[in-house]
Amino acid sequence: MLVEIYIKFHHILQGQQRIESKHFFEMMLQQRSKVNILQSTKLQIIFHQQFQQSRQNFDSLLVPPDHPSRKKSDTYYINENILLRCHTSAHQVELIEKNVDAFVVVGDVYRRDEIDATHYPVFHQVEIVRIFQQDQFSSKYLQHQIQESMDDLKETLERLTRHLFGDVQMRWVETTFPFTNPSMELEIYFQDKWLEVLGCGVIHQDLMKNCQRLTEVGWAAGLGLKRLALLLFQIPDIRLFWQQDPRFLDQFKAGQINKFQPFSKYPSCYKDVSFYVDHKTWEENDLHSIIRDIGGDLIGKVECVDTFYNQKKDLTSKCYRIHYRSLERTLQNEEIDVLQFKIRDQIRDLLKLDLR
Repeated sequence: MLVEIYIKFHHILQGQQRIESKHFFEMMLQQRSKVNILQSTKLQIIFHQQFQQSRQNFDSLLVPPDHPSRKKSDTYYINENILLRCHTSAHQVELIEKNVDAFVVVGDVYRRDEIDATHYPVFHQVEIVRIFQQDQFSSKYLQHQIQESMDDLKETLERLTRHLFGDVQMRWVETTFPFTNPSMELEIYFQDKWLEVLGCGVIHQDLMKNCQRLTEVGWAAGLGLKRLALLLFQIPDIRLFWQQDPRFLDQFKAGQINKFQPFSKYPSCYKDVSFYVDHKTWEENDLHSIIRDIGGDLIGKVECVDTFYNQKKDLTSKCYRIHYRSLERTLQNEEIDVLQFKIRDQIRDLLKLDLR
């Protein structure tokens, strides 16, 4: 099933040139001349295949064995050692080992995730890395070099953000990533709320040492192109990126940012499904995967609307609401019922859960 999912996504990506990927990739290249994103360094644009070893995707990036991202409910595994990459950071170490000092990795990544208007199991991501040599720092002390790297990172990404969003209010929020230290997230105040637009940090010194780059310091940043596109073009539903409708695609041209004009007014409807789970082992993404496999892009959102603990059974009852909506036509209740019963059967047979 995982290979079929990959083939489906790969066919979509290869067969159609998606507007937001084309637009934002060109925009990234434009930053080099307009915003001088990586100063005067020799920038390399890298593309790699989607299948990666677990070692590349996790181990080389210092991701702990018990990290949630390693779970089968979060990552698409082909077998124990091969997976569909869940971030473009998977290529970071191999390029640093090859003494590439400034690069951008662009590609599609895959994650098991919740179902709503902003999440999809495949999306496009950009990884930006810059590494400094000793003679580029004003100090020989490591902590000073780390601070200088962080200052350069912030200045670079703030310039990029202003180029994309204009003169917006920004703030840096401390966070934790396994492969950077210190680590930060950049948020912007956009459309009356704070929104996270990227994660970044100074590359962990243990990672640099593993790459035999013992005296160098650098930074890395990762950002999702679809997240930026949803914000910039005010697109309400991520499924639109995977439609072939010219009413959507023809609204956009590379180099131009304009507000999306809605064209679909087809109504949505919902169906509920309830079952008991063991709260100690329950993985919600397993449910989302089943629903997405059956309903595909007819599923607009899945939300938990009720939870209660049954002390007698020592089980937790959950009720999920599945929102059905086509962007192309009005759905009939009969066809939704067919999908809903298939979902119920899979919950019972695959997840081994008792339906209510």
